[in-house]
Amino acid sequence: MSDKDRREVKSKLKLNALGHSYNDMYFFIIPFLLPLFREEFGINYVQSGLILTIHVALRSIFSLVFGYFGDKYEKKVIIASGFICSSIFLGSLIWINNINTIVIFLFLLAIGISTFHPLATAMVGENSKSNQRGRNFSLFTAAGTLGLIVASLLFGVFVQIWGWKITCLLLALPGYFLAYAYLKLKKDKINHKAEAEKKTKLSHINLFFISIGVRSLGIWAVLSFLPFYATDYIGLKPEISAWIVSVFFIGVFLGSLISSRIIDKNQPLALILSSTIITVLLLLGITFIVRPIPIFLIIGILGSLEGIFFPSLYTWLTYICPVNRQGKIFGILLFVEGISATIAPTLYGWIAYQFSLIWAYRLAAIPIFISFILFLILHFLESKHEKAYKVKLNLSP
Repeated sequence: MSDKDRREVKSKLKLNALGHSYNDMYFFIIPFLLPLFREEFGINYVQSGLILTIHVALRSIFSLVFGYFGDKYEKKVIIASGFICSSIFLGSLIWINNINTIVIFLFLLAIGISTFHPLATAMVGENSKSNQRGRNFSLFTAAGTLGLIVASLLFGVFVQIWGWKITCLLLALPGYFLAYAYLKLKKDKINHKAEAEKKTKLSHINLFFISIGVRSLGIWAVLSFLPFYATDYIGLKPEISAWIVSVFFIGVFLGSLISSRIIDKNQPLALILSSTIITVLLLLGITFIVRPIPIFLIIGILGSLEGIFFPSLYTWLTYICPVNRQGKIFGILLFVEGISATIAPTLYGWIAYQFSLIWAYRLAAIPIFISFILFLILHFLESKHEKAYKVKLNLSP
């Protein structure tokens, strides 16, 4: 690879990291806006939950669609189009006063932001050497988390100064510059005849996605009710209950930095297994601890485990999937996770209502533990398949 090509690869990786920061901000703008909508338009909890559910569902469905198109057409053009649409729909809220129209624009925003994750994640894999893939995925994850943390702080400050409408307009502006930057990138040189680096069976891939769906059910149950947990069991005031979510995402950021040093030196499936079982134990632990400081510490560690889990997951997928199908495979990943994110708040909200939030959290550990068992089976099947494949290669003339 020439120096010019190396500079081009680095610029793509940096742009994807920056784009991840803004895309996550666009996605989480909805939870930031809902309390303001309740104050201005009088929407209730049921309506807020419905808006969030439809928003996540649209993002999941269209991630699958754009992942498929990304393998057939230029990823950079689709991503740029997504940023332009997202900026238009978010910035246009400054001229809209009707809550129904605002909600429609936010749903269209969900479609715009769904272009990024499956395609940008695939681009990171395409532009990474095999011995640096885990590192680059970790930094990609860290950038998205850092952008979310910074955006949450800026949003609160800007709203107090200018109000939520001007804030949305200001936060929408960088999307146009990001779109221009993506369009300026050189066309990707993809070998569409390339095979996967690691042979696996379709049944193993299906088992993998089932494991992800089951695990996400428990994780999203925890995330959905963290502010309530902070208020009801730790004793934080409602206005600062969101701090516990910030602690979680700070943990994700730190975990991503840690994973950047260890993923390329270890088997991704082994890291997926270890982070999952430790998550189960810590989740059960916070339901028995009553002191705030240990709870905040455990929440931060839970976040750091997620920061290790997802880069490991991305890395493993790029090994078993051909480069010309990675957009589709990451689209399926986001779709499966999104379905769980849609179901979890309703299911575990009902459990919390019938019993208690503590019992909802304890029961949320069950799907995460089941996913650990499924990942363990997958690890065993993959090891067995890899040994059989090596024997076959040695016997072939």
